[in-house]
Amino acid sequence: MFDKEKASVRLYEDLQHKRFHTRTFKTFLESRKKEIGTYDVTFEKVLEKVRSDINTITPDELFEINLFLSDDAYSDSTGSDYATREKKLEELYDHYGLSLLYELPTSTVCTSYMFQYGNYTHYFPIYELENYGLKHSDGGVNIDSTDFLKFNDYMILLMKMILDRKMDGYEYDFTKSEEDIIRSITADHQNNLIMFKEIESECDFIKDCSSDEKGPYAQTIYYAYAFFKQSIEMKLRIDAEKNPRIVILDSY
Repeated sequence: MFDKEKASVRLYEDLQHKRFHTRTFKTFLESRKKEIGTYDVTFEKVLEKVRSDINTITPDELFEINLFLSDDAYSDSTGSDYATREKKLEELYDHYGLSLLYELPTSTVCTSYMFQYGNYTHYFPIYELENYGLKHSDGGVNIDSTDFLKFNDYMILLMKMILDRKMDGYEYDFTKSEEDIIRSITADHQNNLIMFKEIESECDFIKDCSSDEKGPYAQTIYYAYAFFKQSIEMKLRIDAEKNPRIVILDSY
């Protein structure tokens, strides 16, 4: 998610003029174009969106910004340990108005998460800003935060059901705060019978399809607690008025 004011001043100025550890953002994009070929992420378009409202950024454009900043932070931290480099990158993102809500650990876990996004949007379509760009891109989505929070509620309830059924063989205790959030979500969606029916159906489907331990459905079960905890955290962090858009970068 984004801080529009920080991005329009700090990120815009530095992407336009600053030479980072090894190069400028403009020269980075020029090298990316040579590496990949024709694509529709341009220096001018990215700068204009960052200046006017970063919430209109496409996933492909954000991917290029992220790749540039992470490459620069890592290049500038040669010899540092992983935790130090990650802390530097987090501070850099915060300075520029970029907030990383969740980073999925593997491509299979990413698939597990995006399967659920696809399942939710099959029943409850979400308007996504147009994405374009890299020819090999699997893309991502830029969506309204209110819509994302509804999907996030679905994830919380689905993961809670998986955990309550002990599908991974473990028993979990939940904090009072987590239980309060579950009750609040249930009350908010009490008239959405389709969603509750689909959550139960999807839980059964995941169980039936989880025989492949390395597959996305088994990984949904294994990562259910992590999905649950992170979805709770995102619900608490996202202010739909302050942060009107959420971008999900799908796997590349």
